[in-house]
Amino acid sequence: MHSLIIAEKPELGRAIAKAIDGPSKEVRGVIVKKNVTITWAYGHLLRLCEPDEYDAKYKKWRKEDLPICFENWKLVPDGNKKERVMQIMALIEQCDQIIHAGDPDDEGQFLIDEILQYAQNTKPVKRVYINDNTPANIKKAFHELIDNDEKLIAIGRSAYARAVADYVVGINYSRLYSLALRRSGMSVGRVQSPTLGLIVTRDEQIDNHVKQKYYEWHVDGALLHEDVLIPFVFKPKSDLLDDGKHILHKEILEEIAQQVHQQDVQKVKVEEKEMEVHPPLPFNLAKLQAHMNTKYGFTLAKTDQITQTLRDKYQAITYNRSDSQYLKEEHFTEADKVLPHVMAKLQESYPVDYQIHSECFNDKYVTAHHAIIPTMSDFPIQALLPDERKVYEEICRYYIMQFLPPIKKRQVIASIKSEQGELRAVSTFILDEGYKQFFQPEKEDDGDHEETDSGKFTLPKGNYEAVLQEDVFVEKETNPPKRYTQATLIKDMTSIAKYVKDKEIKDILKKKDKGKKGENGSIGTSATRSQIVETLLKRGYVVMKGKQILSTQLGKDFYHLLPDEIKTADLTAKWWVIQEDIKEGKADVKTLVDSVLEAFIPHLKEDLSHVKVESVPIDDKREAVGICPVCGNKIVENTKGFGCVNYRNGCKFALWKEDRFLQGIGKTMNKAMAEKLLKDKYCLVKVMQEGTESIKILQLGIRNGRAVYRLLDYQKTQ
Repeated sequence: MHSLIIAEKPELGRAIAKAIDGPSKEVRGVIVKKNVTITWAYGHLLRLCEPDEYDAKYKKWRKEDLPICFENWKLVPDGNKKERVMQIMALIEQCDQIIHAGDPDDEGQFLIDEILQYAQNTKPVKRVYINDNTPANIKKAFHELIDNDEKLIAIGRSAYARAVADYVVGINYSRLYSLALRRSGMSVGRVQSPTLGLIVTRDEQIDNHVKQKYYEWHVDGALLHEDVLIPFVFKPKSDLLDDGKHILHKEILEEIAQQVHQQDVQKVKVEEKEMEVHPPLPFNLAKLQAHMNTKYGFTLAKTDQITQTLRDKYQAITYNRSDSQYLKEEHFTEADKVLPHVMAKLQESYPVDYQIHSECFNDKYVTAHHAIIPTMSDFPIQALLPDERKVYEEICRYYIMQFLPPIKKRQVIASIKSEQGELRAVSTFILDEGYKQFFQPEKEDDGDHEETDSGKFTLPKGNYEAVLQEDVFVEKETNPPKRYTQATLIKDMTSIAKYVKDKEIKDILKKKDKGKKGENGSIGTSATRSQIVETLLKRGYVVMKGKQILSTQLGKDFYHLLPDEIKTADLTAKWWVIQEDIKEGKADVKTLVDSVLEAFIPHLKEDLSHVKVESVPIDDKREAVGICPVCGNKIVENTKGFGCVNYRNGCKFALWKEDRFLQGIGKTMNKAMAEKLLKDKYCLVKVMQEGTESIKILQLGIRNGRAVYRLLDYQKTQ
C-alpha cells in the first residue's frame, strides 16, 4: 500500500522524511521513499471566493446589495498556489491512502481537510498528530494513527466556520461604513476593531486624565532591638482605597497614625523567607515580538518575518508562530546535544547544568506547538543579516538560560499589624546572582515583582518591641497609563479579557485559552496579530510616534461609530461557544453565519448621512511628481509607481511602473512620463509594431478614481 503524507508546512514534511528510515530525494517539494510519498502545503493553499466571483454585480459597492452572503462559500486556489494544489491533487490520484499531517489544532485540521475536499478525495484518510518535530516523537506519532473520521472533520469545520464568519463581517460592515461615510477603504474586523479599541481607549484615558493627589504614610524609623532603626511604610487594607488603588484623603492616614501611636510601644513581628527567581521561559511568538520591540525597536511584523526566514531558509529555529512557552520532555533529554552546538555557533560559553529541569519542560502545557528554540541546523551564522542575528541570538539565550541556576534571595520582613492594615519594612539580600551573572533579561520578562526595599537591615526572626519615630505623610499625584507600544499592545491582545466588564464574556474568553500558558483571554492568533497592527497602520487608524502607537482622529471617530458587537472582544467569545458546538455536531457553519447576519441587518436601517469622520493628516515630505487628478493632493514616487499621498483617506489614483497596458506596448512608467502625463494628460512614446518603430500618443484618463490609458496614432492627431 502506497501512502501519501500531506504535512502542513515544509519543515514538518522534511522532518517526517528524516524520521522514516531509508534514502530519499526531494524534487519540487515532493519526497519519495519506499511505499511513502511526502509532500506539504504552505499554510492555506485555498481561499474563500470574493463576492464578485459569484456575481459580477458585487464589484460595485451598493447598500442595496447588503447583506452579502452565500449558501455555500466556495474555496479556490489562492493566487500562485494553484500549481501546488494541482500537484497535490495528482499525488492523491496515485496513492492508496492519505495521512493527514496538519498541525494538531482546529486550523491545522481544516488546512489539510480543505485540500482533500477540493480534490473530491475518496481515498481512505488517516490522521497523525505531531506537535514536536524530533525524530523519536514523529516515529511514536506514526504508531498512533487514527481515522480522519467525521468527528475530526467537524473540528476543522469549526475553523472553516470562523473563516467564513470573519469574511462575512469584513465584507458587510466594511462596505456599509465605506458607503455611509462616502470614503473607500474603511475596514472592520472581529479582531482588528477591538484592537483599535484598546489603543483608542488608552489614548482617551491619557488625554482625559485629571491628576489626583493621594497620600502615603511613612514612619521615618522605628527603634527596635539593640538600637536598630528601620523605616516602615503603611500598607492599608483594600476597603480604605478610595479609587481601588490609593488613599485620596490625608486625614484618613493621620487618623490611623494617631490610633497606632496611642500605644507607646508597638509589637513587631520579623520573618525571614528565602526565594528563588527562575529565568524567564523560552519565547512564544508574542513574547518574542514584544521583547524585540522593547529591546531593539523592531516592529511586530519585522520580528515575524525574520523568524520566518530563520525557520524556512536556515532551519535555525523550531516552528516560529507558536503560542506556547513550554517544551516537551524530549527536548530536555536532547539539550546536551543542542546547547553545545548552539554555544559553539554563537562563540559563547556558559556553565550550563543539564541536571536543571526548568519549569518550561512540561508536556501538559505544550499545545499544538512548543516554545521557539534553536535547532541543530548546521547553517553558517555569518550568513545572517545583523537583525536576523539579533533575533536568533535572543532565542538561543532564552533557551540557554533554562539550564542556568536561579537567583537566590533572602528577605527579612518586619511588620506591625493594625486594624486598618500594617506597617511593613522589607530588606532583600542576594545570596546567589544565578543566571543574572550572564544575562540581564528585560525587566518586563523577569517575573521578579517583589516589594520595594525599605533599606538594608537584618534581624533574627521573632517578636520585638519598637518605638515609632517621626511620621511623614507623602503627597503624590496619580499618573495616566502609558501609551501603547507595539510590545505592550500585543501583550494586551493576549489577555484582553482583563478589560472585559461582562463576567460571562470574560469567563468564556479565559475558558477559550484554558491550558494555553501565555494566552489568557486573547483575541487573534500568533500568526495574525502583527498583520492586524499593520492593517491599522495602513488604514490610517493609528500612527507610530517613535516607539509609541497612537490612534488618529480618524481611528477615534471610526471606532466610536462602530456598533458594540464589533468593537469589543465579545464576538470572539460568542463565536467560540458556537464553534465548540460545531465540533460536537450540535451546530453548523450556518449557525455561526446567521449570528453575524442577525447582528448586522438592523444597522442597514441606520441613517449615517450626517456622520463625518476626520481625514488622515497628510505629512509627506517627498518630492511631488505632480498633482493628483482625482483629489488634488500631490503624487509621489514609491517602489511600485507614482501614487497619491491621500491613499489613507481612500484615494486610489496611481500610475504603476509595471502597468499591464504599458507592458503590452513594451513600456515601463518612468518619472519623466509620469510628470508629463500628470501635467498634460498625454505624452509621446515610441512603440515597436511588426518590427517597425513609430511614435504614438499615450493618453491618460480616469475611471472610478483609477488611471486608464489609450494609445492614439501620432500622425493623425497633428
